[in-house]
Amino acid sequence: MMTRETARRKLGPQELTEVLDCYDLGMVTDIRAFERGSRKSPKAWIRAIDSTYLLKRRAPGRDDADRVKFQHDVQVHLKSHGCPVAGLVETRTGETHVRRGSRVYELFNFIDGARFTSQAGQLESTGTAMSRMHDECSGWTGPVHGGVSFHGSGDVATAILHIRDKGGPALADAAAPLEDLFEDARNEVDRLGWSGMRKTIVHGDWHPGNLIFSGSEVAALLDFDSTREEPRIAEFANGALQFAMRHETGSIEQLSREPSLDALGAIRRGYDAGTFEPLEEEERAMVPSLMIEAMIVEAIVPVAMHGTFGDVPGESFLSRVGDRAEWIASRKADIVKVLSAGGDIP
Repeated sequence: MMTRETARRKLGPQELTEVLDCYDLGMVTDIRAFERGSRKSPKAWIRAIDSTYLLKRRAPGRDDADRVKFQHDVQVHLKSHGCPVAGLVETRTGETHVRRGSRVYELFNFIDGARFTSQAGQLESTGTAMSRMHDECSGWTGPVHGGVSFHGSGDVATAILHIRDKGGPALADAAAPLEDLFEDARNEVDRLGWSGMRKTIVHGDWHPGNLIFSGSEVAALLDFDSTREEPRIAEFANGALQFAMRHETGSIEQLSREPSLDALGAIRRGYDAGTFEPLEEEERAMVPSLMIEAMIVEAIVPVAMHGTFGDVPGESFLSRVGDRAEWIASRKADIVKVLSAGGDIP
């Protein structure tokens, strides 16, 4: 049986009081619910006399101690090297989080800025910010505790089996083409040398909702709950896809029918401009197939759980994903050309 997605969770008054008491914020003058991001991770905007903050309760499953420490260490490392991240606020005892029972809370400096609007320069600065993070973390020697890559994810087969068993004929029919698309993409990435790719620390959830802009520049990168270690090209492929699907709409919420080739080229230019190690030919060749994998993993798992994707019926959403994946598969050569240095947009 599939269950509908739960309502957005909230922070309670007593919960807020106890957690904020662990910080030295001075007089707090205003607290408001901040209803963005994951429904499972409630947030509150907080105004004190001298500053503003964002309090966040981590979602269940992303709050084990080792994972939190690793992801906080990454943020502190990036901040110390001048990367645009929202700084963690320490508690009175010097910790970067508060644990209350089984729940974990983080307090960040609130970054005032604008969301992605597809204005000139934002795409290139997005790529530059990404490569800068990858470079700063390329020599990481500390422990790594995070999630797993979407490449070759076993969750796809499990989700499709669940849909076949519980989802009904219409949903099963919509999901069926995604299985072959995913397998073909996975095999192509493996053939191109995935297993030999050098790994680095990646953000893990690079999309327009997790970046704040000041004009055309990235002012802050948010939400490191998915930070992990994997080849950098996986993050480039998924991040570029997320922005390219919104380039023509200029909206975080609205997706285009297919990714913009202009946007993909701009993000690649920005990425290569920000690193001493531009994307290699073998990496660029993987991008279309990694995009297909990322798109299917992101779609199929929540649909298998709830029968919907947000408020969109599952069969309708999976059909759209299939159409977009087919488009990418049919335009692989064009995408790789755009991503190649000096490539012209077809």
